[in-house]
Amino acid sequence: MTGLVYKEWKQNRLYILSMIVCGFAPLIVLLIMHDEIKDIGDTPIRIGGLIAGFLAAGALQMLVLCGDDRKLWGYWITATPDGYKGFLRVKYEMIFGMIVVLMFSVQFVDMGYCAVAADMGKEEVGQISGIALPLCFVQILLRAIDIPFVYRFGSKRGSFVKLTCFVAVALSFSALFVIYQEKSDPFFKMGIGVFTTENSSLLLSVGLVVCLALYYLSYRITCRLYLKGVEQYDH
Repeated sequence: MTGLVYKEWKQNRLYILSMIVCGFAPLIVLLIMHDEIKDIGDTPIRIGGLIAGFLAAGALQMLVLCGDDRKLWGYWITATPDGYKGFLRVKYEMIFGMIVVLMFSVQFVDMGYCAVAADMGKEEVGQISGIALPLCFVQILLRAIDIPFVYRFGSKRGSFVKLTCFVAVALSFSALFVIYQEKSDPFFKMGIGVFTTENSSLLLSVGLVVCLALYYLSYRITCRLYLKGVEQYDH
């Protein structure tokens, strides 16, 4: 297992460390768009930078899966003592660790910015790090979906199959929304009511448990699909 951890660090250390850089995205965007601060304020700009940083981090997290969808590697790792399950476990743990590093980086940068702004007398500056935790939950869910597709169909084919499924689901929900538009209003109001200040802590706790459970379920599914995917890799 130590060998697999070393292999992942040696191969993907730049992607792992880039999570720290993505945490600085709100400040980078703020520096780029400093002329617009007077018009729209710094908080919307920082939120936009935060979302951009998470999108960039998600793309980098997917890059750590590239290069492992090969028959030779799949058969070799299966014959090792740790097996393909150990290899997949290290992959899942590494990607989860990247998300945690990103979250702490965002928190650290945001706290530092707010502290400096307070020392400069800017009392209207607010923290945006509270948005980071829900975005981390979204990243965990997206990776839980992405990884099984990559190892079952390969990186290129898996992306196409996943995109096809997403488009089909989106079209289905859109059609249902159009057909049952009047009946869907109560559900929207109920959903907005859940995201209140009183329920936010409970919602985040439940969201964390659900995300971790789905992430572990994704690992179990990938373990079942991995050997079938190896047989169908192009090379």
